[in-house]
Amino acid sequence: MTATTTSPFGGTDLPLGSTTIGDRLRIGFITHLDHSEDPRFVYRDTIRLIQELEELGYDSAWIATRHFHSGWAALPSPYGFLGALAAATSTIGLGTAVLPIILDDPVRAAEEVAAIDHLAGGRLLLGLGKGVPSDSYHVFHTWTNDRDTSFENQIDRLHWALQGGVVDGGTGAIWPQNTALEGRLFHGSSNIDTIRFAGRTGDGFILERFGNGPERHPDARAAFQRRQADSVREYRRVFADTWGSTRTPWVVTSRSAFPGRTTEEALAFAGERTARWNVASAAAGRVDLSLSIPDQLLSDNFAWGSPEALAADLLADPTIALTDELVLGIHPAVLDRAETIDRVRVLLREVVPLVEEGWRAQRAPALAEANARADTLQGS
Repeated sequence: MTATTTSPFGGTDLPLGSTTIGDRLRIGFITHLDHSEDPRFVYRDTIRLIQELEELGYDSAWIATRHFHSGWAALPSPYGFLGALAAATSTIGLGTAVLPIILDDPVRAAEEVAAIDHLAGGRLLLGLGKGVPSDSYHVFHTWTNDRDTSFENQIDRLHWALQGGVVDGGTGAIWPQNTALEGRLFHGSSNIDTIRFAGRTGDGFILERFGNGPERHPDARAAFQRRQADSVREYRRVFADTWGSTRTPWVVTSRSAFPGRTTEEALAFAGERTARWNVASAAAGRVDLSLSIPDQLLSDNFAWGSPEALAADLLADPTIALTDELVLGIHPAVLDRAETIDRVRVLLREVVPLVEEGWRAQRAPALAEANARADTLQGS
């Protein structure tokens, strides 16, 4: 089966040196589509937001995809919305963070994303996951309690479909053909076995923004970031062991980053605009409202500050140097589109250049350390 789409991004199915992934730090932005209760408004307004992100020069725009309005994320299925985005934009990468593939038919999903990627000219970045846990997922006929095994089976079936697999007992394969999209699949998970599976499969890897359970405490933030960095090292080790130089790993890291003219101004505004989220998180046992506002934000791995302070905070995270694409967002702060654009402009023009400078300085030593650890593990 021959690919009919050439992606501007290359992908994990290309040899090292044949893609620019990892040569520079790509910058994306993520939205949860949570700034309005009116779906008609929020969908159209988010398309305009992503058009403005493209004009500013962002590499990618990522949309949260969740069922049952979890976390106020307003998009249960990304397909129609991605089609609209594909027609409304021309250069920006379009990412899902993440499509809960365990609840979909993977062959039908392959048909959907193959067609959307052709419409987008090879710009789709397909983040895949198990979905935010819910007590209502049993309504879906594909749901099983074994989410990990189900996820692996769904991913295998999705790859089979995108590779042009012919149906047993029939002659059919998905149309339109799109093998190029295989290089732009990403697994979003904190489960180390799932992360290793991404490496063995040759797919990319997305890191979540905040931790789980006891990791959601200000005192645990640094340990959470170290755990994520270790996860990336393990992903890169397994990827290299499996594929050598024939494929390129692609690590995407999501982080909340709220800039202000001063650190004090950023904290005051962010604290006000995250109040609703913190109250809801407290009801779910994830945030302690007896903590100060800064500590509540740090429990969510939420960074704020002047451009210099914010860049320094991001660069103190050992995951960043191991990352190929940094996806920034202002969630859980709720801002309208004009306010959001004010912040994303500061992020791209004032924060990102400082982060890129630090990333270039840290990158080679971080990768060398990761390779040395992998060699030590193999020799032990």
